[in-house]
Amino acid sequence: MRLPALLFALHAATALAAQLPTTILPQPPLAQPLPVQQSALGETVLSPRIRNITRLHNSMPHQLLGIGIVTGLPPGNGSSDRGTRQAILNVVRQLGLNLTIADVIGGTTALVSLTCTLPPFSKTGQMLDVKVEVLSDALSLRGGELLRAELKGVDGQTYVVAQGALITPGFVAAGTNASATKNPSATAWLHNGGLVVREERSSFFSESGALELQVLNPSPFNAASIAAGVRTALDGSPALVSAVDPALIRIELPDADRTNENALRILNLVGNVRVAVENPARVVVDQASGTVLAGEGVLISPCVVGLSELTVAIVNEDEIVQPNPWAQGTTERVARTRVEVQTNDPELQKLSGGATVADLLQNLRALGMTPAQLVLVFQALDQGGFLHGTLEVR
Repeated sequence: MRLPALLFALHAATALAAQLPTTILPQPPLAQPLPVQQSALGETVLSPRIRNITRLHNSMPHQLLGIGIVTGLPPGNGSSDRGTRQAILNVVRQLGLNLTIADVIGGTTALVSLTCTLPPFSKTGQMLDVKVEVLSDALSLRGGELLRAELKGVDGQTYVVAQGALITPGFVAAGTNASATKNPSATAWLHNGGLVVREERSSFFSESGALELQVLNPSPFNAASIAAGVRTALDGSPALVSAVDPALIRIELPDADRTNENALRILNLVGNVRVAVENPARVVVDQASGTVLAGEGVLISPCVVGLSELTVAIVNEDEIVQPNPWAQGTTERVARTRVEVQTNDPELQKLSGGATVADLLQNLRALGMTPAQLVLVFQALDQGGFLHGTLEVR
């Protein structure tokens, strides 16, 4: 009698297991590459975690905006313009006090803008930081407190209510004939002063029911590398992984596995996998500051570089002219202009092909160029076809 009972129990357990949804179980630790390695060519190969180079595609942060009033400022630091007084009047009337705008005196209040980022999956009651900036001619927000204000999204709905004391990074000290300031005190932060009152609809899955990872630095190599890492981590599961384009990785799951708990398990499992990413062959030039950023993948064909300098100086001088002795006349001031032209034609310098950033910097440093001249050199190299990479000029 024991054998039939045992067979019946095994049959029941097998049938029950067949009815359960197939879940993604944690896999044993994979052999992960080192975060930083050197290739055979001497180039640096980075292998960051997938969670640091991707984000959930359909869960975007929501930018919120609002207008508020800051009170309690020292006399003279606030604003007394009509807009600020009208905002104060609106708040006072909402509280049941009947006043006119002539009854409102400013100077200790300020009209401010409020900005906040609502993260995905934020819950009601969660506290957020709010940035506060002056909209009027107020000098400083130090010592002020924000009255209750609403922050709304692009849909016009209120998601966060903010109120509390402000934190300012700098100070303003002024006297009769002098003043001293440090850091912009017209900007402040409301630490944990924003209360989430409405939840935004967030989901792990896209409209098609798949988990989609957005590549932060899109490229065909990065997308293929991330897809291969995800496919290895989910090996043995029914998940189908594909690189849709250079910016999107899609993980398709059976209907029974499309649960939030399973999505968290997959994202946690996949996020720890390290994959190789390419070094961008990009040169970023900032003309205002003369900053030049070059990636390790940038190559420069051998060429000859020379940069001539032409300096033109116009000098205005006042010369005093006096009459000859025993002559009739007066002393006069005569304006004279002198133009000085100076040219500097250095010899042409050979610029060897740069395989790494170190080689490139060594070549450019040997030319003795200023940051502004480096900008011109990179522009000329790009126009001439000697720069093998993308040039971004800002």
